[in-house]
Amino acid sequence: MKVPLHEKERVIVSTREHSRVLFQPFIALLLLTVMCSFVLGYLSRNDLSSWLSENAELWQLVSVILYAVLVAIWCVTPWVRWMRSRIVLTTERILFRSSLNPGKLQSVGLFSIRDLIAYTKKQNSMTRAGTLDIVLSHGYVRLSHIPSVPYFRTLAIEAMTNLRNARIPAQAEASNSEGMGQ
Repeated sequence: MKVPLHEKERVIVSTREHSRVLFQPFIALLLLTVMCSFVLGYLSRNDLSSWLSENAELWQLVSVILYAVLVAIWCVTPWVRWMRSRIVLTTERILFRSSLNPGKLQSVGLFSIRDLIAYTKKQNSMTRAGTLDIVLSHGYVRLSHIPSVPYFRTLAIEAMTNLRNARIPAQAEASNSEGMGQ
């Protein structure tokens, strides 16, 4: 995915949501496959009751179609959403496209951020995946399922510090040059 960058803006980290969001779709795929296999196996038996054996081929076709539709809804759609999700930290802003909002990349400038709060649950201590709250002056933005959220937060704070330190000498220089003309 090509990220639209400003002049002199560089990408620090580019990632997508943590892969744990695919755990439930994977379990759903396994359960659907087991259930469909059982139904197809049951309908292919020779000792079915007469009312079921007359329409066994129709029921097999219905079960395969139902399997395909449910796999598309419960398994493929979350996977596609996960593939489209993106979280990018640059030297000037945080860009993100969450899996719930499949539109364009949204961005938050590092200058407008007041605080970054990282949450991790105890069960995610191995992966350190969690949620990042970006506190702004007019509210907050919550980014869920960020891999290694404490490290992402540290990188973002370093980028904010570097950006503010780079702007302060430039502003002082501009104010000095204005005062010299008087």
